[in-house]
Amino acid sequence: MKKVEVLVVVDAAAALASNNLQDNVYLVDTNKYWGSGNEGQAELKTACSDGQFICWRVSAISQDNEVSIQGFTGQMINEKVCTPQSQGISGDIYWEGRVESQGSTGEKQYSMNLVIDGKVMTFDPFIEIK
Repeated sequence: MKKVEVLVVVDAAAALASNNLQDNVYLVDTNKYWGSGNEGQAELKTACSDGQFICWRVSAISQDNEVSIQGFTGQMINEKVCTPQSQGISGDIYWEGRVESQGSTGEKQYSMNLVIDGKVMTFDPFIEIK
């Protein structure tokens, strides 16, 4: 079972100017045609299976802005379906978690907390356990 990689791309300048991350964040994953939905939008539905690892990375469109993942909250975390942890080394930090759905299927929403030039902002994508 391959790891699913999720890339979060942030228009940081627009998010800060409008105080709205939801309309200025774009997500894609490595599932291709396996069933993820809403690619290129804030509410990506990453298709996954019980036992599969998911890895999240973030990047700003402009190199003038600093963007990092602060952590995760929401249904996915509260129900202990996937609890991503920070991994990597300075300059290459990512978050990774294992899906542990214990047989349950369906959508689980989560909130990703990003730090953009020192300001914490949040948006709410999904995982979809198949």
